[in-house]
Amino acid sequence: MRQTASVLAAAVLLPALLLTATACQSAPEGAALAPAAAPAVPVDDGAPGADEEPAAPDRAAAGAAKDAHVGDSVRVQGREVGRHLQVVLGAFVDPAVSVEPNYAPPAGKRWVAASMSFVNVGGASYGALGRMWAYDGAGKRHPAVRTGGLTTGKPIVFDSLAVGERAEGWVVFEIPENQRIVRLQYQDANMRPNSGGGFWAV
Repeated sequence: MRQTASVLAAAVLLPALLLTATACQSAPEGAALAPAAAPAVPVDDGAPGADEEPAAPDRAAAGAAKDAHVGDSVRVQGREVGRHLQVVLGAFVDPAVSVEPNYAPPAGKRWVAASMSFVNVGGASYGALGRMWAYDGAGKRHPAVRTGGLTTGKPIVFDSLAVGERAEGWVVFEIPENQRIVRLQYQDANMRPNSGGGFWAV
């Protein structure tokens, strides 16, 4: 009688043990404890007109955001804690002209320039200025270029901004003579590609 009871008990417990074992093997060992990979932290590596250029932004996504205009202020937040800029496009000139009579863009090109104001409104010192581009009517973007003084003023230059400090000046773009610029973009040096920054319609 005891042998029969033992057999019955084993028959009842065996399926339960098999189900428990199957459930425990449904995920790789340690999968729930594996931490997510930490994102890489980029560094300040660019300024207006820098030779190295990050991946092109998603223009469709960028176009979905409402563009600012001349005189409008845009707040740009970098990836690093405390990096915040208040950026204003003060003016846009087309064409831009050098104060040096013999200094001009190559044949078939012209300069356009934007008067920009950057104020550090964050809680930490702001490092190198990010990058800027001018977009033409065909959607092609043109990086900022380095020039000397313009008849409208001096190019903007700064290596860092303390909290509350302001930097102002002109950013110059070299574009084909037959193209019209319709949009400007500023992107913080520490922002992910495709994250945008500030956009102005001109």
